Amino acid sequence: MKKIFERIFGFFQKKRRLKVGLALGSGGSWGLVHIGVLKVFEKNGIPIDYIAGSSMGAIIGTMYALNPNIKELEKKALSLTKKDFARLLDLTIPKNSLIKGNKIRSFLEKLIGDKSFSDTKIPLKIIATDLESGEEIVISKGKLINAIMPSISIPGIFPPVRLEEGLLVDGGVINPTPTNVVKEMGSDIAIGVDLTMKSKIKLKNPNIYQTLMRSYEILRTQSTKFNINKNDENLLIIKPNTTKLRSFKFYEIQKFIDEGEKAAEEVLPKIKRLIKIG
Repeated sequence: MKKIFERIFGFFQKKRRLKVGLALGSGGSWGLVHIGVLKVFEKNGIPIDYIAGSSMGAIIGTMYALNPNIKELEKKALSLTKKDFARLLDLTIPKNSLIKGNKIRSFLEKLIGDKSFSDTKIPLKIIATDLESGEEIVISKGKLINAIMPSISIPGIFPPVRLEEGLLVDGGVINPTPTNVVKEMGSDIAIGVDLTMKSKIKLKNPNIYQTLMRSYEILRTQSTKFNINKNDENLLIIKPNTTKLRSFKFYEIQKFIDEGEKAAEEVLPKIKRLIKIG
């Protein structure tokens, strides 16, 4: 009788698949590597049960959570040109930001429509930072565009966004690679795509944009070091090599996608071992 119960218990244990959470990190145009990572996941049957995103990770995460079809997402991304991105820059006289952000909002509204979190096919959470309290804000209800805009609002570049949760700016300020959030959502395995800086660089007479962005990279890197638990056996970090990819060249989309694929392929055996497939 004991052996029968053991077999039954073992059968149900084998049937239960481990839940996988994907944390898509912030990083400006570097966030386009997420498309390449998702391509590798789909190709190899890696399930995604939960998604959390900061900044560009929030944009890609939202689009994929609404429609988990990477071919369509990739097609939309590759259709964008240098001129398309240039049209999104509604520069303003610096008061609370360098860019108004209205054109980017309109662009994103065309991509995702009037959708809400309840419309996603994969549970999604978006990260922002409360400028007043300094706390992490995890948004999981309401209109998606209203969550994305504060999550991508790089301090100084875009204006803060006032929501009922507070005065919000970029999620990358406090949690660039939100693996803890997908854990809290219920995932057994957390996979993070981290785009924080990896090495020292030399800067010669940096302009205001370079100074702001490099300072922001340093901030994001330190936040990631604080948030990620390296001793967690059920945590895996994908770290694409962004050293040859310029963060402001959004239009070099194929290069970003290729690097995302390469980085995901390198850790694919570890992912399969963790979730016990293949």
